Amino acid sequence: MVVMKNTILSENDTELIERVILKHGRIVTIADLINVFITDYSKGAAHNRIHILTETGWLKRIKQGLYIVNESISSRYQNDLSLIAISSAFDNGSYVSLSYALNYYQMFDQFTKTITAITTKDSKKYRFDDYIFQFSKVKSEMFFGFEEKIESGQVVKIADAEKALIDFLYLDTSFSSASLVFEKLREHQKSLNLEKLQNYALLSNVTVKRKIGFFLDQLNIESQNLYNSLKEKSKGFSRFTSNSILFNAKWRIYYDDKIIR
Repeated sequence: MVVMKNTILSENDTELIERVILKHGRIVTIADLINVFITDYSKGAAHNRIHILTETGWLKRIKQGLYIVNESISSRYQNDLSLIAISSAFDNGSYVSLSYALNYYQMFDQFTKTITAITTKDSKKYRFDDYIFQFSKVKSEMFFGFEEKIESGQVVKIADAEKALIDFLYLDTSFSSASLVFEKLREHQKSLNLEKLQNYALLSNVTVKRKIGFFLDQLNIESQNLYNSLKEKSKGFSRFTSNSILFNAKWRIYYDDKIIR
């Protein structure tokens, strides 16, 4: 929590900020602010007033032309705002996935300051306060498996837990990522929709299918549909990591036995 400068809002500005929140929510564009402030100020004076309110902390700039409105006017503290909502403000066509999505579903208990979102636009990274908002580009055929939810009054998109696991395997070929996915599959079998997981894998590439199929076999979970989808494919192979040396003939994938411990 960041204490704001000791500046008291005028009654008029207090009313204007309340109207901004009521009309546009807490994440607003400069146009949203002008739209409300222009009722009490000239256009030039409205811009000047917005600058002053930003300097004193009542408005917090996310990026050029985009602001968070402080709603805790009486205490002059910036309340927590959903990081998913902030991520969506950077790219409203993206959906939050990976660790932060798993944390949302209470499947990941480690605090993370990196919020990863999936996009079909170019990969980008933003820093805001102490957080990193990472946007990872995927092919359009991998852009699925998310739901719209309301966070901090904003419509946001977040991956299903099952798709977050798929995204881990698709985007990150590290040992730690593979190990994490297997751990979550093992620990949350009852809460995960395993049929949905396999359907999502079927929509993914051959390597992801092999990884999910291999993991499900280790957990004695039926995966015949995945196996059938691969039988007529190339007799090539995949790897969990570049250092994997153990070979599973059924799924034609190299793995490390530490991944499944």
